[in-house]
Amino acid sequence: MSAETKGEKLKEDFDDLLTCTICLEIFKEPKYLPCLHTFCKSCINTYIGSIVTGNNPNGFKCPVCRRYVPIDEHGDNSENWANNLPGNHFILSLIDRKAIQKSEKLCDTCKLENISQNALSFCTVCEEAYCESCQRCHKLYKATRTHKIVPITDIKADTIVSGLFAHVTCKEHPDKTKEVYCQDHSKPCCTVCATVHHRKCEQVVTIDKAVTGIKEFEKAKNLMTKLTETSSTLGKVLQNHKTNKDNFENGIETVLQEITRLREKVCKHLNELEQKLRDEVKSRRKENIIKLDEKNNRFVQPKEYS
Repeated sequence: MSAETKGEKLKEDFDDLLTCTICLEIFKEPKYLPCLHTFCKSCINTYIGSIVTGNNPNGFKCPVCRRYVPIDEHGDNSENWANNLPGNHFILSLIDRKAIQKSEKLCDTCKLENISQNALSFCTVCEEAYCESCQRCHKLYKATRTHKIVPITDIKADTIVSGLFAHVTCKEHPDKTKEVYCQDHSKPCCTVCATVHHRKCEQVVTIDKAVTGIKEFEKAKNLMTKLTETSSTLGKVLQNHKTNKDNFENGIETVLQEITRLREKVCKHLNELEQKLRDEVKSRRKENIIKLDEKNNRFVQPKEYS
């Protein structure tokens, strides 16, 4: 498989990950269930409303895996259950990053006022996109003036987007990234915090060294094994989902072709039946006219002899 083919397959799988299985569109306000299946807020709300019956409903089943989702019997009305479901911020983040790469990202600040304004820059600290005016205001505030701002046009590929979020900024010193790790307090920090707050700590190492040490732990190895297995399982699920989608589309195409064939067959049969009826009517008309002419002639002849 070529690199281009792999890239296209990865893109298809990535698009499937961001697609609601109910409406088959990109997620809008994604909400997830305890089974971790995610749906659009409006889709899962409609689904709940369509299946929940009775004056005191106490739960519903996931549309995908059919796992039962219990709801507190003293909770809100079933119409509000979708609002109480947790939002999938990970999916939202992926959708935002995809929009950024397509230069279709809207300004997050303007959206709060229901204004659709294309974003021109992205703050790696706040993880929000801004239009020109909001970016100018962002730079004026004391708390955010040191944040790293990246033009949207500079974000072209997944590798660049990943690089933007590879460094975590220190909350106390926004212009610094967390580069060291204090093992005494189990806390990452920037070099300034290490000098001020952790100068008496004995185990202060770089992030890279801390990560290397963590990777050598047995629990970390087991976790990596589970993550690899989960990733493989997820890949199979996505492939099955794509296969089912292709089979569904092929099935729909077959049904449409069959409908066309049946329509043509029915039309042909109706045309033949119509022609047969027309021929029969013409034949009957001709016979009746001949009979009427004969009767008329019988009446006319006696009158001529008289």
